[in-house]
Amino acid sequence: MQIDTVRFGTVEVDESTIITFKTGAGLLAFEEYTDYALLHIEESYPIVWLQCVTDGGIAFPVIDTYSVADFLIESGYEFDIDDSDVQELELNGPEDVQVISVLRIPENIEEMTVNLAAPIIVNVRTRRARQLLLSGSDYGVRTPAFHAVCRLLREEDADAGSVKEA
Repeated sequence: MQIDTVRFGTVEVDESTIITFKTGAGLLAFEEYTDYALLHIEESYPIVWLQCVTDGGIAFPVIDTYSVADFLIESGYEFDIDDSDVQELELNGPEDVQVISVLRIPENIEEMTVNLAAPIIVNVRTRRARQLLLSGSDYGVRTPAFHAVCRLLREEDADAGSVKEA
């Protein structure tokens, strides 16, 4: 399937990888848009783009939350998923869950922040998704993220040439 995007031009996406939000329960302020693709653009790694399939002008920079969480929060990033959300997303266990968070990338990239208060939960098996609001948590909407993303890149660069023993 081809998607015409404002940011990346025309991109090819495997339809089986489309992430679907429940109708009327999409991303905050974008509830009417339900189908998205995760675009892995080499130049922006480790940032991935949550690209709306039906409106090429809507794309959100996101990051796999657990890949940077250890650099952001000393005590770890943990929260509970309500039983109703578990049922709606058809989650069978932790292996079904991918957590991504929306980034805010201003002109001064060093002021980049991540929204840890409203993570997006994706069932990697069914491709169903839901954005949660972690009310009552200490997680911020604008948690500084620039240095965490840089540390993640440095760690991956350090591992790039290493050989793992079996």
